[in-house]
Amino acid sequence: MKIILAIFIFVMSFNTYASALERDNKPIVFNHENIIRPKSCFTGVMSSYEGWSKQLIATGKVAKDEFYQRFPQRKYDLYREKVNCYSFIYQVDEHKVRGYLLYPKLSYPSRLPSVIYNRGGNNIPRHTLKFGNLFLTHFPIALEGYVVISSQYGGARVWPPSYKGNTGVDEYGGSEVGDVLALLPILDNLPITDPNKVAMMGWSRGGMMSLISATKSNRINTLILGGTPVDLLSSKTYRPDLERFVFKKLIPNYEENKVEALKKRSAIYWPEKIPKSTSVLMLHGTNDQRVKVDSIRNYVKALENNDVKVELEEYKNGSHTLIEFNNEVLTKVKKWLAQEL
Repeated sequence: MKIILAIFIFVMSFNTYASALERDNKPIVFNHENIIRPKSCFTGVMSSYEGWSKQLIATGKVAKDEFYQRFPQRKYDLYREKVNCYSFIYQVDEHKVRGYLLYPKLSYPSRLPSVIYNRGGNNIPRHTLKFGNLFLTHFPIALEGYVVISSQYGGARVWPPSYKGNTGVDEYGGSEVGDVLALLPILDNLPITDPNKVAMMGWSRGGMMSLISATKSNRINTLILGGTPVDLLSSKTYRPDLERFVFKKLIPNYEENKVEALKKRSAIYWPEKIPKSTSVLMLHGTNDQRVKVDSIRNYVKALENNDVKVELEEYKNGSHTLIEFNNEVLTKVKKWLAQEL
């Protein structure tokens, strides 16, 4: 009887709390002191499918046929109906970072597993997360019953030119890893998350961020890594542009400390640091021109030799982004999450 009464009180208090916040047009889950100005993703241009499509097509960012194929309206309508999506700002030490939070619309209180998604690229605007990125990865995962949270990382060029505050720095796998780990206490304070079920997913540079994060926290149950650079020392030999435009510009004191700096960011040199309690799924295209698949195969063997549960899914002739295998990748990711969380 006491248990039933306790459950009843929890449900009623949750619903009362949610209703009060919804009346004030505030998201029901943001209750962490470091969260600033959460805002629905479905505002402005993204408030309608027509407005979003017209903007991207008119600016030439995507061809008309490609847009409708990649971002069909039926999915836009489904995601808007079934998933809550918010952009937000959060405080990390002395600087501010932008991020996204998505979760399924709940008809009753529930504790959901979480996925921290780490984006690829560097700090330039073209590489930062946008609604289209959420559409292809975050929304489908959230729809399956997961809380999905992402950081733009410190130093990302996602702020208006007039903003004069401290927005951190991007060291390409350096101090901004702290911006990713700062998402954990935010998740812990959400009333809809299970703090014991946390996955981390990253693509390209985001995979590197995920691997480094896993060495600094034992909270991550599983890693899902796509097109992930695990050996930057070898990468710079066949991608000199990466060294010129990324390593030299973002990594502190790079010229004086090249080898050590790249090894710190290259998981192939420290497979023993990945906790044995963390499983790893690696997704890779055999025609990836940015990260050679051979380096991934070698890294998988290194993890196996250290008794880490790891699985490699190769996509024949697949590119770095695997955009051409998006449906297959999502299916694999969903199965892995259901199995490992």
